[in-house]
Amino acid sequence: MTDTPPTNTPLRPINRWGIGTISVLQIATLIVAVIAANFIGSQYVSKYDLSRTDDYSLSHWTEGLLKSDVLQSRKTPVKMIVSFRRSTAFTERVRALAEEYARISGDKIVVERFDPVRNTDLADKTAATYNLAANSGVIRREDIVIIDARDDTQSQATKDDSAKIRFVTLDNMVLYENDDGKTARRVQAFQGEDALTTGLLSALEGKPRIVYFLADKSDIQTDLGTGAWAVMRDSLLSQNIVPLPVKMTELPQIPDDAAGLIIASPRYDFTEEEMAKLSDYWNRSGSNIFVILRAQQTPDRLRAFLRDHGVTPRRDQIVTLKGKNAVYRADATFTPGFEFTRDFWNKTTSFDGQSSSLEVREGAEDLLNRRISPIKLLEALPQYWGETNRTATTPAFSDVEDISGPVTMAAAVIRGAAADDRFASKASRMVVISNAAFLEPNALRDENIDFFNSCANWLVGREEMSGTGPRTLGTFKLPLLPPQASFINRINLVFLPLLMLLIAMFIWNARRA
Repeated sequence: MTDTPPTNTPLRPINRWGIGTISVLQIATLIVAVIAANFIGSQYVSKYDLSRTDDYSLSHWTEGLLKSDVLQSRKTPVKMIVSFRRSTAFTERVRALAEEYARISGDKIVVERFDPVRNTDLADKTAATYNLAANSGVIRREDIVIIDARDDTQSQATKDDSAKIRFVTLDNMVLYENDDGKTARRVQAFQGEDALTTGLLSALEGKPRIVYFLADKSDIQTDLGTGAWAVMRDSLLSQNIVPLPVKMTELPQIPDDAAGLIIASPRYDFTEEEMAKLSDYWNRSGSNIFVILRAQQTPDRLRAFLRDHGVTPRRDQIVTLKGKNAVYRADATFTPGFEFTRDFWNKTTSFDGQSSSLEVREGAEDLLNRRISPIKLLEALPQYWGETNRTATTPAFSDVEDISGPVTMAAAVIRGAAADDRFASKASRMVVISNAAFLEPNALRDENIDFFNSCANWLVGREEMSGTGPRTLGTFKLPLLPPQASFINRINLVFLPLLMLLIAMFIWNARRA
């Protein structure tokens, strides 16, 4: 056995020039890729809200306003000046809200933000422009958002254009409560989107819409400023709609500036003369009526007027049985088909108190010949029926006397050619809801208030602002006992640093070996 002598193969020289060239090309390619990725990312931005309750997404109501013609048709962008101190807890949230408004509006809103404490020159200039300088430096002491929807570039706010300027302070955005009976206030909730959207809508439209509330026909007390009237008033004001209580007997006719009429919880019937005024108003182009009824309390002449337009309030009471107990709180579903209620289609809600059913003659030939179209909006669940026996202590469904489910609780009426864009503004609109208890403060539900606001916007011609409204963001307490807080502090201050030190020592020892 002989050993094979080793061969002395010469080593290839290292091509440093080639390796260097490849490295330079790789680095250059990486730089180009990073620049291209940043450019594409700056031009095509997609945001995703991963919070459980979409806390960082604007509501459909706000998005509808930002995409509406009243904003998109403007030549001059709306200025939103955010003057918030850096030390304020809600500064970043308000900043993010304002930037989201600008993004969705397609640059029809221009955001200017500054810290009035750090940038005193700009604060003084802004205060002088909007007549805030005389108020002892209010812009430095109070966090504020200025919404300027003027069409010109005047440097001073005058009486003529002051209606196009709105001031939204931090106090308008935050709800406070006394903490455990103490005098100090504690933040309860944040409603920044609600305040900013209301301010933006008011600035865009300038003068608010006026709807007349027939107070002398209603059992809702307007002079107290509480209860159902307060809920209705505040909800309409947030839509830049002012409800003005009037007495039908004192009006020679419905004023020409009326954006609509509200007949809510009518207890007293109309006289023939008053019905003539109501009919005269309804026959005008672009008239709007909002009718909210209490169960079994519809006055005869008003009932005949509604029946003539395809919606008849029945003299019954919506009820179901749970075991042997009668349940009058009506669980209902929003019926699909009508565009302004799209956000509510097939969603369920509950109406407390008592309700009556409505007979809605959809597609009736005699109504179509008169260009009247009644449409169902809300139906009680199938297990509910219309009980006609008012004296029954234990309701039981009767095929002969009662109205079988599903029964209708809300309907809309259109008179005219609303589907034709040429004549849509001249069409008359009406909404009828057969439950007035849902406006009581102790019976409020978010979906019912959103439905009420959507109906109001549809009636005044703001279909794009129908849908779910802004949500109030609440604050939550995390109760911790002293031993629990001490344990968390030990983890943060002792155990976590020690863990990091051990990992560092392990890595150092591995590299040293």
